[in-house]
Amino acid sequence: MGTVFKLFAVSPPGLEYVTARELKELGIEGKVVKGGVEFKGTIKDIYRTNLHLRTANRILVRVATFKAKSFKELVERVKRYPWEIYIQKDLPIKLRVTSRKSKLYHTKAIEERIVKGIMERVKFEPLITEEEDLGESIIVRVERDRFTISVNSSGAMLHKRGYRRETGDAPLRETFAAAMVLESGWMGNAPLIDPFCGSGTIPIEAALICTNTPPGLYREFAFEKWRIHSEELWQSVKDEAAQSIKECRASIMGFDKDRRSIKAAQINAFFSRVKANLSFEVKSFPELNTEKAYIVTNPPYGIRVEADNLKEIYASFGRWVKSNFKEAHVVILSPLKRYVEATGLRLERITSFSNGGIRVGLYRGAIP
Repeated sequence: MGTVFKLFAVSPPGLEYVTARELKELGIEGKVVKGGVEFKGTIKDIYRTNLHLRTANRILVRVATFKAKSFKELVERVKRYPWEIYIQKDLPIKLRVTSRKSKLYHTKAIEERIVKGIMERVKFEPLITEEEDLGESIIVRVERDRFTISVNSSGAMLHKRGYRRETGDAPLRETFAAAMVLESGWMGNAPLIDPFCGSGTIPIEAALICTNTPPGLYREFAFEKWRIHSEELWQSVKDEAAQSIKECRASIMGFDKDRRSIKAAQINAFFSRVKANLSFEVKSFPELNTEKAYIVTNPPYGIRVEADNLKEIYASFGRWVKSNFKEAHVVILSPLKRYVEATGLRLERITSFSNGGIRVGLYRGAIP
């Protein structure tokens, strides 16, 4: 079976349960905690979760957990762990330290002692970087003198799929877009429409989901530099995932009144390499008159993007849904309940999270 690691899927607070559901679909039982999901797995599970999870930010390996009340004790503790597995001479490391209610509270001093402990273990001085995506990142959390030290197996955050080459004024993170599609209940059995598509993130994530394309298939991960990495096993995991990709017959449509946004969406769709019935068009609330559809969208907030008469935009959206679809399942993001109420649709807030520093609610409902 191989070594079993303690793992943690970092999720945006408010979306942990969606990540837990994704893990369950991979055959992995996890425990939901604030900020993510705890679970155990082998190196193969590290590969699989990085490759397949759509709503997680990172997959962390819990390398060390211990108590330390002095810097000397901290160094002694740190050097006991097998850092040589994760850290190589030519691979820079980035440390991120937080401390609260602990005797050791100076984060820079903590960082220095952890590097010293690692150095005493691996017998060389690791390269230090401030750029998290460049090498291996180590996350250190200290609370009430208890240290939890984790290695980031993902490298760059998992929302960086590699396809987004162009962005609009307020792009939606890929992990949030995937969560919205998953929460809509869409199974590729009806058209999926985004009337405020911007640079196309929601429709592209829908296409990835519909075709069963793993979001991490075309990117690199930090674990590929580890000493225990098996290129043969990793290739077999990717091959198995690639063989499960299927055709998506449902129409996936993105609309936006801004021509530059639609151009960006088309470019991003090309780089996503997804083969689906995916289209983008410069239109605002097009006449569709479709029997049934899933409407998944992120309307303007009027905070980062200028929007005149925002309430009327939401009201127009509601009228468009009612006049174009006999049956519609609707999922939207909004920072204010009054905007949602302006749609005239029966939408219930199911969770909330921070999108680019703005607290937004995720609302879901259906007509009739």
